[in-house]
Amino acid sequence: MTENRSGLILVISALFLVAAFIELSYGSFYLGILFLALFILMLLLTKKTTSEQEFKPSHLRLVFGLILIFTVTVYNIHKNSEFQTLDSMVFLLGLSLVISNFRKFAVIGRFSIYFSSIFLLFYISLFLIPETIGFDLPYYYGHYFVTLPVVAVLQNLGYNITVPEMRFIEVYGVEQTILKIDLACFGWYSLLLILSMVLAYSETIEKIEKRKLVLILITLSFASYLANLLRVAILVHLTYFYGTKTMLTVHSHLGWIIFALLLLPLVKFMIFK
Repeated sequence: MTENRSGLILVISALFLVAAFIELSYGSFYLGILFLALFILMLLLTKKTTSEQEFKPSHLRLVFGLILIFTVTVYNIHKNSEFQTLDSMVFLLGLSLVISNFRKFAVIGRFSIYFSSIFLLFYISLFLIPETIGFDLPYYYGHYFVTLPVVAVLQNLGYNITVPEMRFIEVYGVEQTILKIDLACFGWYSLLLILSMVLAYSETIEKIEKRKLVLILITLSFASYLANLLRVAILVHLTYFYGTKTMLTVHSHLGWIIFALLLLPLVKFMIFK
């Protein structure tokens, strides 16, 4: 496999993963499943044969995986709550530990173990730990790097909008509306998903040369950041001129579509030039 083809598969995989996450969390379940299947298919395109030496089933991995699946499921049933991001990743880690014991799924299982573990490490260190000490790091990132820049640009263009407090944008358009900007709108989860996927891919599927790996990480992160800036701006624009109902119609799908439109030219000129 050539270096360019490998990098292209990695980038497309990132796009499918982000699309699957957004659709499953906020949009169409069926579209989410479709993108998830395409993501798995892209991984299978680079799947390497697992040799006897590489394939080592473990009763410890199997038992620990089953415990994680059981614990997360029972906890959410007991609390009568929906699976959140943390629950989903712990469940995926448990499932990955289980399927990694079967030769047919060993490569995908190993990738998923790394992917979910890296994501959980990011999530705990950048979200849970700061939250316990009263510092909502992701929300400060979203406020200063997404909300304020978007509002400043739109205000200069004549939009009557304000930021009454962190995580909110008040729109005085065809209707007066307060939009709550959440973590997904900031692109926080998408960014962590991308970083985790690329690092896990390089570690388990196909080793990427360090310089190339850094360039891919920067390109994907930059595309994700720009996509969410544009996404928030477009959603505010739609709310301002057409109302909340119109905005909500495209709210769930807009993020990954913009990400794709930005990513493809960036990939062409920054990675495969």
